[in-house]
Amino acid sequence: MSSFRTLSRWVCGASICAALGMGTLPATSEAASSGFNRPPRAEPADVAKIEARRKLLFEQMMHNPGNLDIAFEYAALSSQVGDLEGAIATLERMLIFAPGLPRLQLELGVLYFRLGAYATAQTYFQAAASGTDVPPQVREKVDEYLLAIERNSDGTALAGSVTAGLRYQSNANNGPGSQFVTLNGLDYVLSDSARKTGDVNAFMTGDFTGLFDLPGQGEQFKVNLRSYVEAYRDRHDLNLAYAELAAGPSYDLNRFGLEGHALDLYGIAGGGILSGDPLNSVFGAGALLGVRASADVFFGLRGEYRHETYYNSADHPRLDEKSGDRFQAQFLSTYRLSSALSIGLSAIVDRFDAEVASNAYWQYGGVIGTSIDFESPLSALPGTWNFGLSTQVTARNYDEPDPMISNEAQSTTRWSVNLTQTIPLDRDWAALIQASYQTSWSNYDTSEFDNATISLGLRKVF
Repeated sequence: MSSFRTLSRWVCGASICAALGMGTLPATSEAASSGFNRPPRAEPADVAKIEARRKLLFEQMMHNPGNLDIAFEYAALSSQVGDLEGAIATLERMLIFAPGLPRLQLELGVLYFRLGAYATAQTYFQAAASGTDVPPQVREKVDEYLLAIERNSDGTALAGSVTAGLRYQSNANNGPGSQFVTLNGLDYVLSDSARKTGDVNAFMTGDFTGLFDLPGQGEQFKVNLRSYVEAYRDRHDLNLAYAELAAGPSYDLNRFGLEGHALDLYGIAGGGILSGDPLNSVFGAGALLGVRASADVFFGLRGEYRHETYYNSADHPRLDEKSGDRFQAQFLSTYRLSSALSIGLSAIVDRFDAEVASNAYWQYGGVIGTSIDFESPLSALPGTWNFGLSTQVTARNYDEPDPMISNEAQSTTRWSVNLTQTIPLDRDWAALIQASYQTSWSNYDTSEFDNATISLGLRKVF
């Protein structure tokens, strides 16, 4: 039971980390979604008025094709209603009357960028900045877009991190603090192995992401591998290894008029080993719709389905009763309040249909966190340090009672607070100091516990 809690804590905690900026977010273009040179999207009630205005402007362009003001207005309105091709055709005709105009070349570059045609956009951006009398604001925007094109058009992008360290837990097995528990109205004495036990473990986590361009414009194939290993000094029955792979296409939705939107579709496969025996296998699929509302705001909606199979062992003879289907919906968001301060908010709804009804449940949770950058207080370690603080609450309500424990269905609430201090040692290495406290309240004595942890680790970024 306690090792299953350890795995659940890691997997569920990881799914909510994206809200704090620690997870893998969809591959959206930062420049495309930052808001510059982007007309506001028209409300449905205004579309009819805009179309009427476009029709009038089009007739005026036919009689006076050299009027740049009319053409610019027509192109802006076309972009506003999502007719990017119409806006491009108008601006390209204008090049005949105003060849080499930086503003015109910049606007064409922006439109092609929004379509995901990065090579053509780059040509126009470079042309816009090639003249001798280019306004500074045009050069600034061109540089931002060219940087975004470089990030988005590289055929292959690989990134990742590995963290290793030591952790102390006051309650490594999440056992009750009391010597006695009540089972079906009777008091029982817990064995030492089932009670609250402190221990030290060594751990290692890995998070690796690969992006590979697909033939279609704005399409990529994304692969993410996450892994976790922990080995205890005394409680070898808690030794755990788990890995999960998610892979699938990622679509930039700018070309469909959904600026700053990206859609990830992915399959899931994973599995774990507990104290040397197979623990579980996981197969499923998911989708994540991410929206970069501005340079400082991101939010997303994620939906996942997983089929989880658990395997019995000598130490855990009833784990197969926890096998079943998981359906999960999550809202996640990050907000950058300043160059040094960000906050994250996330909410999750989790439905688990276990094969044994006493293990089936609904779970609701939320997390809020903040990330603060500040200058190093130590001259020997210059650079920007980061401090993270988050708190999480979950409530789990089971469908039916566990007949071995009570005639009432279990209801459990957990709360945790987590602190992380990141100290950069050089460009690719950082030291991490982490502390957390978790407590659980339940109508089942076997599910009430608290646990304080502190860990020291090193992180290598690739």
